[in-house]
Amino acid sequence: MKRILCYGDSNTWGHDPEPEGENFRYGDDVRWTGVLQKCLLGRAKIIEEGLCGRTIMFDDPTSPDRNGRKFLGCSLQSHQPLDLVVLMLGTNDVRHIFTPSVKEIAAGMANLVRMVRNPDTYWVGKRPEVLVIVPAPVREEIAESDFYGMYDEESVRKSKALYVAYEAALKDMDGVHLLDADKTAEVSVKDGIHLTREGHRDLGTAAAKCIEEILKI
Repeated sequence: MKRILCYGDSNTWGHDPEPEGENFRYGDDVRWTGVLQKCLLGRAKIIEEGLCGRTIMFDDPTSPDRNGRKFLGCSLQSHQPLDLVVLMLGTNDVRHIFTPSVKEIAAGMANLVRMVRNPDTYWVGKRPEVLVIVPAPVREEIAESDFYGMYDEESVRKSKALYVAYEAALKDMDGVHLLDADKTAEVSVKDGIHLTREGHRDLGTAAAKCIEEILKI
């Protein structure tokens, strides 16, 4: 059975934009990682590593331990051996509290990919392949909402430019594959940032097809 680590933010954790009561997390069978597990029909074990607010490379002054670069190495080592690592990050890096260019965000993602592909990281198994899922852009409505006051019009612009920037930053890297969530995953109108139930379903299904080709399963 293949081992797949899914490393991401609140859209991997499964934040529900329209929760019933105080349960803000989609169920196991709704989250795209759960859909992925089901689609692969026992051919792979999906390891969920989603954290709300996780960035590619920034320290959030209001929420500690959200820097994805700082935790990735430990996660890779604790879950080895791994056949594939799925990275889906970037949405939190476009928040207005941070001020990088889109190119700098993409460079940060390239650094995460290098960490995953570094053979010195592992003492069990071989170095894994990498699937980078470029997050679906935040919706334009978020610039007018009060969603934690975190996003503005520039955030929207940057999120829409991530796919082209990631593609350019990763094009010459070995063992790296790209999936554009914008082509399949619906973002909720309710909060402008988190995936709907249908979005999770469609993303999990698309990821499964991509992973079947990558791992030949």
